[in-house]
Amino acid sequence: MTQLIRCLNIAYSFFATMLTFIYDSCVIITVKKPAQPKGIGLIRIDSIGDFILWLDAAKEFRNLYPYAKITLIANHTWSDLARLLPYWDEVISVDRKRLTRNLPYRFKIFRQIRQLGFEAAIQPAFSREYLRGDSLIRASGALHRIGSTGDLSNINWWQKRISDKWYSRLIPAAAKPLMELQRNAEFMRGLGLRDFVATIPAPPKFLDLPDKLTIAQPYFVVFPGSSRPGKQWPTVQFGKLLSEVTAQRGWHAVLCGSGEEYALCAQVIAVAGIEATNFAGITSLAELFELIRRAKILVSNDTSAVHIAAAVGTPSICILGGGHYGRFLPYVIDQANHPLPIPVVRQMDCFGCNWQCTQPHDKNTSMPCISAITIDQVMETIEKIFASLA
Repeated sequence: MTQLIRCLNIAYSFFATMLTFIYDSCVIITVKKPAQPKGIGLIRIDSIGDFILWLDAAKEFRNLYPYAKITLIANHTWSDLARLLPYWDEVISVDRKRLTRNLPYRFKIFRQIRQLGFEAAIQPAFSREYLRGDSLIRASGALHRIGSTGDLSNINWWQKRISDKWYSRLIPAAAKPLMELQRNAEFMRGLGLRDFVATIPAPPKFLDLPDKLTIAQPYFVVFPGSSRPGKQWPTVQFGKLLSEVTAQRGWHAVLCGSGEEYALCAQVIAVAGIEATNFAGITSLAELFELIRRAKILVSNDTSAVHIAAAVGTPSICILGGGHYGRFLPYVIDQANHPLPIPVVRQMDCFGCNWQCTQPHDKNTSMPCISAITIDQVMETIEKIFASLA
């Protein structure tokens, strides 16, 4: 049965790819681009965490192209934050889901990007996506279309063989595993910044918190949600952790996440049996930066919040599984006096599975490498962090 499902998925992916290729070709033929190409288009529509880790490299495009207009094609989940940064002149927001599920919307975005008439379109993402970033590169019709040779995390080998041809230049990527900051630096060196060395992104302070989000007492921030159930530490564990940290440290607990995670945060607070604040779905991304900046510590699953904490200099703990171990965490950059995220893990032989878990478990519950992490491990890590800061 498993083999049959796999075959059906491959067949569906193949036909979806071919039909989309034909549709995209019709759009490209229909929409004319300007006769005179101009400007630089940066295509980056992956997740919030990827964007934050890229900011250290992103600011250098002004040095690479000092006289060009730079347009960022951005994921709509973080495009408002991108507009607050001085690294580009214009931001175009793209809804990732609608781009692949809504053909009129896909036509609209393709037309908008193609009519901008970029001289160069650049997609820095290492893990390329055929139906998203690669297709936007193709749609741009730019004179120079630059990307990374990349990997096969988000793309099939035959899709990659097709979309590789849409680039005029692919920057070689080392076969050995690299942490994402180093991978971004590798790409920038390939673009021409030969001395570029990765550092932790340091975005400016975006705003002051409004009164409704200001916590007068010392507090710690917790993110109990994640992009999928398997990557979440159990709700009961988070609840017990809140109770212990509050009892031992006297800090107020602030729970954050998306609007869809409000109920999850409420469940964690109920398990803890303490007075806590639920900000899930209430903060903007810019406000979240400042909220985390003021916190004593952040405790999170494998989410963008960990990278926000690193960017603003707040100590943080990530309850980390093995799916992408080594790529996004742990940080392998040594910056004096700058707190780095500390991953709490339960090492298993299957680490590096790209979240294709082979261990028996319910797909709607935590993967074994995450559920095995104990409250004592997290509490001991908190103690070590503050002992080192004393």
